[in-house]
Amino acid sequence: MYLLTFLLILLSYPMMFLIITVYIFGPLTMYLGYRAYSGALKQHPRAGVGRRLWAARALLAAAASFAFQVYLITTQFKA
Repeated sequence: MYLLTFLLILLSYPMMFLIITVYIFGPLTMYLGYRAYSGALKQHPRAGVGRRLWAARALLAAAASFAFQVYLITTQFKA
């Protein structure tokens, strides 16, 4: 799941000119990041804060990437 999440994040940047891909890949990557996070916590239910943050890296990267792409679209796109 982690690899697929980061692959979709990297794929969404070159396709940002299509604009709709940001709104498809963004939530999809956050969902995949959440699935990876919950799967990691099911393996280690009593994980500490550091391990929880490490498990959430794909979800956090997807959320930050989606927010940045929406910011770029709203500030740079001129119809």
